[in-house]
Amino acid sequence: MSRLLASILGLSLGAAFSIAAPQVSAQPASPSGGTWASDHGSVPVIRSVGADGSLTGTYTNNAPGYRCAGTAFPLAGWTDGPRISHAVRWKNASLVCTSITAWTGYIHDGRLGVEWVLTYEEDGGSNIRIGSDSYRRQ
Repeated sequence: MSRLLASILGLSLGAAFSIAAPQVSAQPASPSGGTWASDHGSVPVIRSVGADGSLTGTYTNNAPGYRCAGTAFPLAGWTDGPRISHAVRWKNASLVCTSITAWTGYIHDGRLGVEWVLTYEEDGGSNIRIGSDSYRRQ
């Protein structure tokens, strides 16, 4: 009897998780490179994706009020199927923006949806902001 109960419980839990889990499109949806644009005009460019899932590119932040807007900075990260995670240290040979941003998300229905965390210095103090963005391939 306990074997039957365990089987029923296992089937019930499996059914519950399959109903609650978001359905991912059957089409391959991995970032294969290219230019993306956010709803506020920022532009990540994925230049290469390695066989191991490592990626490189640039990110140009065009958010209003950002003091380093309009300049491309190196981007590095990883992909795993439709999942993506990348980061930018906002520093290059000519600008030091004293900040780092990391994005993690996934591609679904032609859009790249991410959550981000920004750490930055302002008025002598360290700060953290979080948010989300959506991008479309250009």
